[in-house]
Amino acid sequence: MKIPLVAASILCVAIAGTQFGAASAADLDTDNSSSAAVAVPVTVNVPIRTIDTPGTSGQSGIVEIRVGKSAPFAVMLDTGSVGLRVFPGAWERKPGSVALGSKKIATALAGREVKGIVGRATVTLNGVATALPVPFQYVNTTNPYIQQWTGRKIFGILGIGTGSGDLTNPLMAMPANLGLSWSVHFERNISDRIGRLGSLVLGGQAPPETIMVFQSPFVGKNINGALLWNDHASNGCWRFGVKPEWCGNTWFDSGFTKMRVKGRVFARLPQGANGLLRQGTRVEFAAPGSAYVGHRFVSGDQASRNYVRVLPKGAGVVNTGNSFYFDYTVTYNVALGKIYLSKS
Repeated sequence: MKIPLVAASILCVAIAGTQFGAASAADLDTDNSSSAAVAVPVTVNVPIRTIDTPGTSGQSGIVEIRVGKSAPFAVMLDTGSVGLRVFPGAWERKPGSVALGSKKIATALAGREVKGIVGRATVTLNGVATALPVPFQYVNTTNPYIQQWTGRKIFGILGIGTGSGDLTNPLMAMPANLGLSWSVHFERNISDRIGRLGSLVLGGQAPPETIMVFQSPFVGKNINGALLWNDHASNGCWRFGVKPEWCGNTWFDSGFTKMRVKGRVFARLPQGANGLLRQGTRVEFAAPGSAYVGHRFVSGDQASRNYVRVLPKGAGVVNTGNSFYFDYTVTYNVALGKIYLSKS
């Protein structure tokens, strides 16, 4: 059942204050008939606005969050990383209920190491807070990459990947069923005109008419007991031009604006300048074992649409870039480790 936005927010806050803590897999494991069911499934729609990506071509999805008792601030929504990274300028003074420790942490952003310290606080999206404080990186340094984002009043990255990492995905700490599944859809801006808002739907589930389904490998549990799945290694099947089909690690990543096809296995793909897959090459994508092609496009030079870069070295992996989040609604079920693509 889908509840109107305001009602959903109120109900979710009420859930957070009851006996329900962070979600457990039994709440949403539809393959487990003996699992305890949430009496009233709830969804909460978090608006996603779209901006031209700073420092490169393409577009990115932006959501608004609160950390502890901070004022709202904007962050980039990234399914390709795990954990919240807060940039300088998110607040002038440390907000109430935010704990900043002495533990140091570093992460790679745009090929550069970014240093900071580990903090801990609740994270709130559209009025609904995590059921417990979650760790995050407070970045106390800066560089040109960070400055490109803060110059656009974007003060961090919200990593909602389902795998392991030095932090945890805050969505997995949402109360009841809200932390067990969510869906992501971006809307494109056309020229200088602001388009419709996209949505991050907490508690969102895949519709019956799903186009493709992918299974991520199980990798364990996080510190709060949430199930973790390697969403950098979902098995997908790709064909580029007339080359044979290749099935292997597929990484759905809303943080990058360009698809990257990496691996020695792709060394013979036709390329243009700067490793760009030759424009006009047909690209096809399917779920393993599927009798039909679920997605196809012709390669070009437009980021967040049809840009494909070939990196012919190392092990094979395809990073989808974020065009899939504009073309589809991508739903994550962390009780089952599945990723669903459906038309919006």
